[in-house]
Amino acid sequence: MINRFLQNGLQGKYAHYQTDMLFNGLNWEMAGERPEGSHHSVWELLFHMNYWQDFILAELQEENPESPKDPSDSWPGSPFPSSEKEYTEMVTQFLKGLGRATQQASKDSLEESLGGRKRTPADMLMVLINHNSYHAGQVVYARRLIGAWPPPDGDESDE
Repeated sequence: MINRFLQNGLQGKYAHYQTDMLFNGLNWEMAGERPEGSHHSVWELLFHMNYWQDFILAELQEENPESPKDPSDSWPGSPFPSSEKEYTEMVTQFLKGLGRATQQASKDSLEESLGGRKRTPADMLMVLINHNSYHAGQVVYARRLIGAWPPPDGDESDE
């Protein structure tokens, strides 16, 4: 049961727009637009989501990633990607990480602590679900403000 719950949460099922489709149909130039009324561009949100998703996945592999010295380290230096290639690679990185997290959620030992820590894989996956969900809402909001929502292959639903 917990496996299905975590997998559905990672994918955004029954809660909000499908997580793996958030960036569909958005070109790299629009991804860098920081709309009035929004603190971040879609590019900044994607970069930040990747940073922490990769961090949590490294923790799940017991790699002990180093926490950022400054919270701003988890954000890009610019609201714009430097190129279409950089944007495409970042979207691909996000989707691959989401796939890896979903695979982690299918394992049997989700309630056993990792490496003597108090947190379990299920705990860390819930942190990832919450973090991605929070920022997914910001992505939808930013895309609406720049006139890029809904994605061409999706619908208006973000619930």
